[in-house]
Amino acid sequence: MKQLIINADDFGWDDDTVDATIELIERGWITSATIMTGCPATEKALNYAKRKGKSVSFGLHFNIVDGHQPLNPVPNSLVNANGQFRGSYHQRIAALAGFTKAVDIANELRAQLSILRQAGVPISHVDSHGHLHKYPVVARAMVPVLKEFDIKKMRRAQDTYTRRSISDIIDGYCAWRFPTAVTTTDHYYALDHITKEWFERLREALKPGITELSVHPGRSEEWRRSECAPLLQRDAGNIRVLGIDLITYRDL
Repeated sequence: MKQLIINADDFGWDDDTVDATIELIERGWITSATIMTGCPATEKALNYAKRKGKSVSFGLHFNIVDGHQPLNPVPNSLVNANGQFRGSYHQRIAALAGFTKAVDIANELRAQLSILRQAGVPISHVDSHGHLHKYPVVARAMVPVLKEFDIKKMRRAQDTYTRRSISDIIDGYCAWRFPTAVTTTDHYYALDHITKEWFERLREALKPGITELSVHPGRSEEWRRSECAPLLQRDAGNIRVLGIDLITYRDL
């Protein structure tokens, strides 16, 4: 039987995202969720994760993109002239070109992980907003900090798709350079919200072994609705009929 972790990204982004994520956790679909710090509903996400304990895997959705403010408000290689993190596209270019410094990545990761730890949330794994952590310079800088926090699991670069594009070549490069000091799933599948029939194609899309599938729950934005609608419309117990067993990051 194929094994699947369904991870909710952006947990804490806003009330709508948190509410939809909690609903899917309670219905048995979401087995892991990664928390964003410094967002309007971060506290709500932290409080739920603390109450839920280890029955669901909770981790950090590490964020160094899209205009958010760094927790270390000092000049560093991750920010623009306004002192905010660069947009996703420009941060990716900076990471590929070697313009981001390991010390700045490590300091920001340490600060964001500390928020979860101080809130009493057990941290099982780490991924990132915009998948910035897959880039070699970012991933390598993160590994020593993960060791400090005794975190051994991190999302791998994507290798499972419903639609292919030229950017998949970058995923292959990042997977080749990904650090071996962390534990990952065998495969990773980031939902493409353009493919509305993704659930019907899930069985054929999954490869043998353990796959992580990331979803961005919510109802206020159309793209979030299209990703999570198939889960909201079905009973989680039915997935075993497809030959798929739902597990958590703690089961790795």
